[in-house]
Formats: sequence, C-alpha cells, structure tokens
Amino acid sequence: MKGVVLWFLQRLTGVILLIGLIIHFYTMHYSGTNALDYETVTARLSSPYWKGFDILFLLSILYHGFNGLWGIAIEYIKGSVVLRVVQIVIVAASIGLFITGIMIIV
Repeated sequence: MKGVVLWFLQRLTGVILLIGLIIHFYTMHYSGTNALDYETVTARLSSPYWKGFDILFLLSILYHGFNGLWGIAIEYIKGSVVLRVVQIVIVAASIGLFITGIMIIV
C-alpha cells in the first residue's frame, strides 16, 4: 500500500508542477513589463494567496525531485551502507531546502 501512495503522490506533484509552472511563467514573463519590479514582487509576496502558492510549489518541487532521487538510489546503489548514506543526504538536503524556502517565502 505504501508504494501505491508514493506512486500517486509522485504523479500528483507532477500535475501540480505543470500547473504551477504555467502560472509562474505567465505571472513572471507574460504579465507586463513591470512584472519583475521590486515593488510588484514585494506586493505579490505579501499576498497570502501567493505565499500559499509558493509553499505548495516548493513542496511539490521538493517531493517530486527528491522522491525521484530516492527511487534512483534504491534502484542503482547495491551496497546497504552506501545506500543508507545517500538516503540520509537526500533527506537532509530536502529538509534544508524546505527550511530555506520557507524562510524566503515567509
């Protein structure tokens, strides 16, 4: 059952990433010449909607990417000690990037 949930979450985050990427590209690149001004970006980041969007986008990116790395590690690394070290690095990197991202967004 755990494998099915992880498989589903991988697909779900892929869909969220596709939708989030479309919203991001439209907002940042096609919504006018002042879309990247300091005032516009700070106003956008002060909105709870955009903070929620950014947090969901961050979580989706981190889960999708690091879950993929986890699967690759399980598939290709045969030594149990090396696999455990790689898994610890994957978890530590994802937690570190999550904390950094939240500190930037909030």
